[in-house]
Amino acid sequence: MKTSRLQQSLAWAVTGLATLSTAQFAFSPKSDGLTYSVGIPSGSSISASSTGPLYFHIEAPTSYQWVALGIGSQMAGATIFVMYADGSGNVTLSGRKGTGQVEPQADDTLQAGLQLLAGSGIVNGKMIANVRCTSCTLQSDSTASNSPFIVAWNPGSPINSASTSATLRQHAVDGIQAKVDLSQASIASDSNPFIAGGATSGSSPTSPSSGNPTGSPTGNGNTNTGGVTFGSAKNGAMADYQKAHGIVMGVVVVLLFPFGAMFMRMGGSMIVHGVLQLLSLCAMLVGLGLGVKLKNMKSMKLSTTHTLFGIIIVSLFLLQPIFGLIHHLQYKRTLSRGIFSHIHIWYGRILMALAVINGGLGLKLAKNTKNGEIVYGVVAGVVGVVYIAMCIFKRKGGGKGLAGGWRKEEVGQELPEYSGTPTEGRQPLNGNGAVQK
Repeated sequence: MKTSRLQQSLAWAVTGLATLSTAQFAFSPKSDGLTYSVGIPSGSSISASSTGPLYFHIEAPTSYQWVALGIGSQMAGATIFVMYADGSGNVTLSGRKGTGQVEPQADDTLQAGLQLLAGSGIVNGKMIANVRCTSCTLQSDSTASNSPFIVAWNPGSPINSASTSATLRQHAVDGIQAKVDLSQASIASDSNPFIAGGATSGSSPTSPSSGNPTGSPTGNGNTNTGGVTFGSAKNGAMADYQKAHGIVMGVVVVLLFPFGAMFMRMGGSMIVHGVLQLLSLCAMLVGLGLGVKLKNMKSMKLSTTHTLFGIIIVSLFLLQPIFGLIHHLQYKRTLSRGIFSHIHIWYGRILMALAVINGGLGLKLAKNTKNGEIVYGVVAGVVGVVYIAMCIFKRKGGGKGLAGGWRKEEVGQELPEYSGTPTEGRQPLNGNGAVQK
């Protein structure tokens, strides 16, 4: 299970539900029946440093493949509980430890303290897990007003496994970070707060539970809309890597490489042009490294179009300095373009266009905002139009001040204007920059 950024519009429903002896706190990140509840007995010793009784409820339509609740602000270090169908009309509850942006692995120690309570099962198209945990810790004290939790889910066909270590498919939508007010989650007694009567008898997390599945936690309907706040559960390192990768690569392919190419069209020095493009290439390699790190954090497959295409493009860019060096050495010697001149120019243009396209694929993969995609497209379009206009202007106008990027001090003599084609009467230079006799 990975934690990713939420970019879609959700209707948040937040309610505090109370029974005669409970005040467990419930919150719903979606309006389709996906619900989580948390309750802490008043005498519980649970805290950030000690375990203690904790009750929680997970409910979701059977159209979900799995649904998870985690204690923590991000996957790394989180205590995670995953509910899925067991294939026999009941649910499996799997206790797992998060180690990062990869699928969490089953934790036997955590699992030993989990008990499915009465009311758990599958009924009326809903998966329900009423749970008592005695092996849990929090990442705050038991009365904190902003205790960190994370939630995630994945729609799809049922897993139908009683194994607590079943393989989980990566969730297709972003996980959510919830700051829960635990001061509103106190319950009067250490008993099942999710059914009338509060029976704690139940079952192991992988066998049919006693009692009839009940659906939502019962109560008198008292509500409280101020006890939980939602945000992206990807607010940590993964968000930083994603932002850095996008910014670095966007600036390189939309601004730096095109500017370096236009610099030659403006009569710039070959040496400066080469330095600019080499620095841009180094920045691109940094962006690639950030992207690879992000891929590993998100457990993405290498076959993702943006990822695979990006690695290929960056690899091809590594050949461009070689073509450029051959081109300029050849021009310095003959004062005319050769085959490598045209390869260097058109190879670079094609790669820049492909890199811009792949940047757009990256924005789609990251589920960027529509405005972000528009800004990227507009800037790339404007830069592209300016570059094309400069190419056309220089081709028609002869390129004032250009000599293949080589100035007098770089080749040892005054050079004629360079329009991109051999000039009649030019004499080749020897290796020292002097005209050959």
